[in-house]
Amino acid sequence: MQLDNEHVGLATDLEIVDRCLDVSNQFLVDAGCGNMHFAKALAKRGASVLAIDPDPVQAELNRAVPTIANVGFAECGAEKMPLDSGSVDGVLFPYSLHHVPKSLYRAVFDEVLRVLKPDGFLYVLEPVADGDLNSVMQLFHDERQVRADAQLALEQMLAPQFLEVQVINYSTPIQYESWEQYASDYAGKSYNQNYTESDIRSGAVEQRFMEVGEPNNFHFEAPKRVTWLRQPAVSA
Repeated sequence: MQLDNEHVGLATDLEIVDRCLDVSNQFLVDAGCGNMHFAKALAKRGASVLAIDPDPVQAELNRAVPTIANVGFAECGAEKMPLDSGSVDGVLFPYSLHHVPKSLYRAVFDEVLRVLKPDGFLYVLEPVADGDLNSVMQLFHDERQVRADAQLALEQMLAPQFLEVQVINYSTPIQYESWEQYASDYAGKSYNQNYTESDIRSGAVEQRFMEVGEPNNFHFEAPKRVTWLRQPAVSA
């Protein structure tokens, strides 16, 4: 396994995608797709995408949207994809691997290896539990452990199964107009069941947001990490 680690500074998620991937004419899976915005971006770049998500609330919303060219949707987890073995050019987990329960890591990783072609890739985009915005979120939803668990499992259980592994570190600029915009954004995430809207809107959370946000007009930099694995070395 060849491992490369790179730091590229400020960039958007799609700028990193474009830096790494040429997805034209490829069949991809967007695992944990949420509202399918990432799948749509991949399709605009010429890919055919199966977007999958196990959240029944989001799944109902996704099924209700008009047909999106070159994007399909299935309500399922990544541990059991409705796909033939060796049929996928790439599997992407945008902000979703840390939502996979630890008990399912092995099943998910085996399934990724099953569906990928011999020259396929896995692209995992994860937020890093650091920075001012994370210090706000930790007050109502502390993801430090689950993110660390996901990264460790990826590195120990799956990375050795690929010939090439590249880690790309960057930060994305995020602008909020107000505390209300921030609170409303997090209150609308159906896949997080561990906090309530009242938890988000507590005085301590608002105070912390204002402390770190006001000095820079609510402009933040959110650290991210992409782990890009290429060419499975073995079959599941």
